[in-house]
Amino acid sequence: MNRPPYRDAWSWLEFDSALLAQNQLNDRTLRRFPVYLPPHYAAEPTRHFPVVYYLTGYGGWGAMKLLEEKAWEEPLWARLDRQMTAGEMAPMIVVFPDCFTRFGGAQYRDSVVTGPYARYLCEEVVPLVDARFRTLAGPDHRGAMGKSSGGYGALHLAMTRPDVFGLCCATAADSYFELSYVADFAKALQALHAAGGVAAFLADFQSGKPRHRHWHTAMSTLAYAQAYTPNPNVPGALADLPFDLETGELVPDVWARWLACDPVRACAVHADALRSLKLLFLDAGRSDEFALNFGHRVLADRLRKLEIPFEFEEFDGGHMGIDHRIDASLLRITAALRRAGAAASTSSS
Repeated sequence: MNRPPYRDAWSWLEFDSALLAQNQLNDRTLRRFPVYLPPHYAAEPTRHFPVVYYLTGYGGWGAMKLLEEKAWEEPLWARLDRQMTAGEMAPMIVVFPDCFTRFGGAQYRDSVVTGPYARYLCEEVVPLVDARFRTLAGPDHRGAMGKSSGGYGALHLAMTRPDVFGLCCATAADSYFELSYVADFAKALQALHAAGGVAAFLADFQSGKPRHRHWHTAMSTLAYAQAYTPNPNVPGALADLPFDLETGELVPDVWARWLACDPVRACAVHADALRSLKLLFLDAGRSDEFALNFGHRVLADRLRKLEIPFEFEEFDGGHMGIDHRIDASLLRITAALRRAGAAASTSSS
């Protein structure tokens, strides 16, 4: 495949977050991230556009996703250009925020340890984007989407801030924790025990020494704990862990707090918010390595019982190498926007 002709397809935003100054990890507050602008943006200088916020998975940040290039693969910005120019995809602005933390991510939740990332997005990033670019401001024209932890974040924001995000697409989102997380707790324990505890694990992590084969699972488990059960008084972890570090046994009260954050349980608490959405789209690969296709099946079952409208699709593939599903989500958003536009046109005629 030939490389696409380059154009300035994105603009950069940089600002110093007052909200992230509350974080206990000493993460930087100055964030810089790209905003994709469709070809129509410069060509139609009076037009305003819908906005979608793409939330990366654990260990990622926005610029990494938009600017990533691989041999023989069409870059994301070029795919969007092609489909929007052809009229297959609605012209829209796509924001790629930076929500990375020292532990790899915050699940896009507010936490006394990692910082208030949901508020950061809703109260700082969204107003900044609306002020800087020609957006169609309002939840009916603003979506949140992502994969894995990013999909979890999209669901969490749709449930808790429907006043900001009215469209939601979640690909292989963290869900049904009993199946998707518990299997990894043993791996995390092995890495933590091999290092001699959480503090020693973190010291080794920064030292440049060879890492345990399950280091990634241990680090992600610590990050999830800081999002679901943060506790700045716990040395090293800065969170209450869902298992006993010595025996590996689940700690019932902590695990219950994790489960309360699971979309399959949270959807009942936030049912009215979910019913208000213009789009709720779930998808996952049939061979997802973390069984998140089954997590989505459980979530879909809960949504049906709550009579919450949604769309669900399983596709051939696993958890990795499925960036083409970004296009699938944006096409679903396109369809939802066009349905809303047609309904508005009919009602006004």
